[in-house]
Amino acid sequence: MESIVREITREIKESQVPDKYRPISFEEYLRMVFEDPRLVRNAYQRLYDMILSHGTHIAKVHDKEVIHYNFFDDPFGKGEDAIYGIDEALKNLVDTINAAAKGLGPERRIILLHGPVATSKSTIGRLFRRGLEEYSKTEDGRLYTFEWDVSDFDDEPTDVVPCPIFEEPLRLIPIEQRQKILVELNRIFKEKYHGEYELRVEGDLCPKCRFYFNRFMRLYEDDLEKVLKHVTVRRLILSEKDRRGIATFEPKDKKNQDEEELTGGLNWRLVQIYGSDSDPRAFNYDGELCIANRGIFDGEELLKLQEEFLYDFLHATQEHVIKPKKNPRIDIDTVILGRTNSPEYKRVKSNERMEAFNDRTRKIDIPYVLRKSDEEKIYRKFFGKNRVWGKHIAPHTLEMAALWAVLTRLEEPSADISLLQKAKIYDGESIPNRTVDVKKLLDEAKGKEGFFGISPRYVIDMISKALVNDVEGCINPYRVLAMLEDNLPHHPGVDENRIEEYKEYIELVKEELSAICQEEVRRVISHDPEELRQVGQKYLDHVMAYLNDEKVEDRYTGEEMEPDEEFMRSIEKQIGITEAQKDDFRQEISNWISERARKGEPFSPEHNDRLRRALEKKLWEDKKHNINFTAMVSDKTTDPEHKKRKAEWIERLKKEYGYCDVCAENVIDYAGAEVAREELEKRESRLP
Repeated sequence: MESIVREITREIKESQVPDKYRPISFEEYLRMVFEDPRLVRNAYQRLYDMILSHGTHIAKVHDKEVIHYNFFDDPFGKGEDAIYGIDEALKNLVDTINAAAKGLGPERRIILLHGPVATSKSTIGRLFRRGLEEYSKTEDGRLYTFEWDVSDFDDEPTDVVPCPIFEEPLRLIPIEQRQKILVELNRIFKEKYHGEYELRVEGDLCPKCRFYFNRFMRLYEDDLEKVLKHVTVRRLILSEKDRRGIATFEPKDKKNQDEEELTGGLNWRLVQIYGSDSDPRAFNYDGELCIANRGIFDGEELLKLQEEFLYDFLHATQEHVIKPKKNPRIDIDTVILGRTNSPEYKRVKSNERMEAFNDRTRKIDIPYVLRKSDEEKIYRKFFGKNRVWGKHIAPHTLEMAALWAVLTRLEEPSADISLLQKAKIYDGESIPNRTVDVKKLLDEAKGKEGFFGISPRYVIDMISKALVNDVEGCINPYRVLAMLEDNLPHHPGVDENRIEEYKEYIELVKEELSAICQEEVRRVISHDPEELRQVGQKYLDHVMAYLNDEKVEDRYTGEEMEPDEEFMRSIEKQIGITEAQKDDFRQEISNWISERARKGEPFSPEHNDRLRRALEKKLWEDKKHNINFTAMVSDKTTDPEHKKRKAEWIERLKKEYGYCDVCAENVIDYAGAEVAREELEKRESRLP
């Protein structure tokens, strides 16, 4: 047992910040500052650098490049708080923080995250808080505060008094002399660190520290050097749980709201000790805006506060000060972040009495995700890749749920495309034989998309419900879609006027799912690499002869013949190539062959996605008539050949697409039943 405790102790010690407890004199701190001026960065500058410290890369969103900040991939929690699909909104947020770091105006505003429920607003706040905590532990993110040695004074109940709001030690230098130091620090900062903003240490000491500063100045007759001998600088590790530099705030019942929650209040026990309720030592600097100094104030549903309560933010933003009762103004240095939804924002925006508050907010819109693949990533955070709680999640289950959610958030397009096609275009897919301008689609929506529709929480809840009620050990997309549809009338967050519309989208998704399932079953049944290569090579030979106005030599007889138009069209029709488009498609294939040849790369038909799909569909059409699907999908079939072939298909579905035994058999039965139904309809249509 002792060795285990010793090992734990060793791990704890090794994980600690090196100078966490080391006392530092003020003179030593000054030397440290001139070596690394980044120590005196303000809250916005530190937040901006923290975000950039995790790196960036270029992401392509709607046919344009956008900077993606790796910080929002959640480098601390293994992706549990990763944010997907809103890169443009996040760039807007970081640009605002960047401008604030440079002192261009946003540093005197409340950054207000605005959007529907479940759009990652709270996640952004959580990432900022955790990010600042971790950054303050690093060498690049160091910051320091100070404490007073008051052991010389008999009227003090303690020998050491920390600065109650964790102030930057340079605030101990009077403003005029401080500015001279900052000029030199900024010169070093730009030369050594290529700083893109100007370092600023603004404001005066808090009332409590100012009290001790003045007391020591009187004692030593304004000898600052002697005064600073009573100051010990300490490393400041920001911590939400320990309430150091990171504060969170949630609105309470209106009757119980008290401004002291923000600004702090008197400590009546200390009033008795110091004899006055105006003595700054008798004040509790425990209001959230005090606690947030040097870091971040994160306000949940900020606009639900009473108007009188919101007034405290006016000076906190514009002048970076707060004014508690019976206490001087307190200079603060903090990022003020708030979150709100559309109804609350509209209510406050329309209130004329809140004009001053509204003027001090910088609204950042955080919309719902509009790309299916990004929405699916959100669900995968909760349900893993394909198995959760010991149960298998069939392929396309999360994908189809994501597609439906996205459809509910889109405006109907005016172009000659369907809503489903619009969702595919947003996700980077191309529409066969169509060129659609994504920017035009976005402009038509006028920024409304992503601010209405289904919340990811509803979808996650329904997937969870499907998993809980499952008895087969596997849930499939049809079961989840049914769960989504059946529970629409019972969900308070769903717009009652759109329920029928949402159900129509369920049917659209089912049609898409049916096509996907049949495609996969078709591939496992008909995909024969050798057969595909032979048919593909024959097609390529005939296409090249057609384009060059040449004849084709029969591989068996050696006889020259005209390119087989019927054969080429039988393949091209499989992917919707019309008679008018055939020449363009054939030229496209020829160009592809030439490009591969120029690079010295082989050009098997399987290497071209459109051609491969056309060939597979052609082989499927040729083969499916020879398969008795009605017998194949019957639970009562005893034909060993049927059972053998079905078992082979199941294994291929498991290996190539991630199905399990249950969902593989289900999808084969479903696809087989669809083929059997189509064949029956064709036969009936030929009857007199």
